[in-house]
Amino acid sequence: MTLVAASLWSVPPAERPVLADRLAAAGLRRWHWDVSDGDFAAPGGFTPDEAAAITARTGLPGEAHLMVTEPAEQVAAWAAVCERVIVHVEATGWRAALDLVVALGATPGIALSPHTPAALPAGLPAGTVVLLMSITPGRAGAAFRPDTLARLAALRSGTQPGPAASATATRGELGVDGGVTPALARSCAAHGADWVVSGGSLCTAADPRAWLDSVQ
Repeated sequence: MTLVAASLWSVPPAERPVLADRLAAAGLRRWHWDVSDGDFAAPGGFTPDEAAAITARTGLPGEAHLMVTEPAEQVAAWAAVCERVIVHVEATGWRAALDLVVALGATPGIALSPHTPAALPAGLPAGTVVLLMSITPGRAGAAFRPDTLARLAALRSGTQPGPAASATATRGELGVDGGVTPALARSCAAHGADWVVSGGSLCTAADPRAWLDSVQ
């Protein structure tokens, strides 16, 4: 079974509280808070205060996904409201940002965009989670890239190319984000995913409990 984190990125702000209640009642187990600076990815996402309000309302933990050029500048605010903070390896100063996440007591995570080699950098903090993007960051509603499954399997098996083989021992959970439907969530699980992020598919489901039960 695969844990599901829900992204409310595409949900109109006025509708988010009611939908959050509905998803929590349906069995959701985690929130996924996208953050974009409009430079690294298309503008949008959430503030720490917005995430904190939904967290308090539902009692569910969350993860921050910083799609920003300078992630270290935002780590402290997000580590205060999330259990884990994920930064992109394509961002400036991502290693320093990870070190700050650890220092603040949150779980560190790295995200890999679709055109970034599916390889783990050496020297990751122990337990670093890895989020494999199955769409271009910030493009909510885009189709799931089929090559994601092979990339996921390579990361799970430790057969990815490059100097990262020794880094597999430090890796925590593997996740997939972008265009995930129930069927694709199950395919991701079969290829090694520990968790998936779903936005539009889950948030617009007529029966979110059935959606989650088919995956979790």
